[in-house]
Amino acid sequence: MRIFFLAQRVPFPPDRGDKITTANEVRHLARSHEVHVFCLADGEDDLAQAEPLRRIVTSVTAVPVSAWRARLRAVGALAGGGPLTVAMLDEGALRRAVAAAAARTPPDLVFVYSSNVAQHALGVGGVPRIMQFADLDSRKFAALGTSAGWPMRLVYALEGRRLLAWERRIAQAFAHSLLCTEAEVAEFRTLIPGVPVSCVGNGVDLDYFAPGAAAPEEDLLVFTGVMDYSANVDAMVWFCAEVLPRIRATRPAARLAIVGSRPNAAVRALGALAGVTVTGRVPDVRPWIGRAAVFVAPLRLARGIQNKVLEAMASGVPVVASTAAWRGTGLAAGDGIVPAADADAFAARVTELLADPAGRAALGARGRVAMERDFTWAAQFVRLDAVIAGVAAR
Repeated sequence: MRIFFLAQRVPFPPDRGDKITTANEVRHLARSHEVHVFCLADGEDDLAQAEPLRRIVTSVTAVPVSAWRARLRAVGALAGGGPLTVAMLDEGALRRAVAAAAARTPPDLVFVYSSNVAQHALGVGGVPRIMQFADLDSRKFAALGTSAGWPMRLVYALEGRRLLAWERRIAQAFAHSLLCTEAEVAEFRTLIPGVPVSCVGNGVDLDYFAPGAAAPEEDLLVFTGVMDYSANVDAMVWFCAEVLPRIRATRPAARLAIVGSRPNAAVRALGALAGVTVTGRVPDVRPWIGRAAVFVAPLRLARGIQNKVLEAMASGVPVVASTAAWRGTGLAAGDGIVPAADADAFAARVTELLADPAGRAALGARGRVAMERDFTWAAQFVRLDAVIAGVAAR
């Protein structure tokens, strides 16, 4: 088939959450189909990745997001009634490019990743459209609307309500919707009943992320992620304030490495704390993950599946995670991952593992087995192909 694939960032390389999914999906689809990618570009570095992507797919159209126009559109949306996050990515050049390409060579299928770029596919009629929500952004903003300070609490709550209305509109306009966990599918069916929806989860590259030969460093904790993303920033600020001091009270040598690109001012400031290292961008996260005695995932705003957790578990590293991050895996507690509900529990679980090298090794080994069992990309693509075949047949 000729597939138009729309994404909020250039779907290559697989080096951050959404790109891990989209890069693997595009590569898979391009093996059997004619894939045309239409995407926004999140800065010059992202735009530069369009060139290597062209070696994988039939064509790539990447439109840079103008920061100042995005802010203006958000202000207009605040007054006009639409979701701010959708308006920010409403670059007319991308919508026009999709429409022009559809007029020249109509697609057989339109596949959209992330509801905040779905507006660019609404003008392509007469062909089936699949919406991969991955997770429901409206629920993230609703959660922020109950926890943020004034006045952002009001803005987040408003965005949550507007996004839910948008998600309902898109789900009803598309032939099929996808989410990445069964829990998200169940919530979707409650909030948006009566539309076709399936679960296609995240996978992990089990050859790329694999247990290393070197022994982990005692007392080293590691967290990875893009460090200007609000959920990651919140996780590290909270962990350094509430959890790490409790751990160091028992294990004074305990130290934390925050590994990831684009650390914002709040994250950079954490590097001044005793026992905390902020690396910034690294060429390869695997050496850091492999050195970890324990990987920590203290995400309080987690939705769906956290790729960072899958990568650590595939590497045979034991994980202590917030309840929200653990639930996204769908795994039993102790199946490579240990949940913690609050700061005291988090510190206790980490401290116990740091004091028990044999227990850490056993927990990490169970995590690797769980990844091999439940999180191969091949298994996820069987589900994806079935959805595409069903939609195309209808």
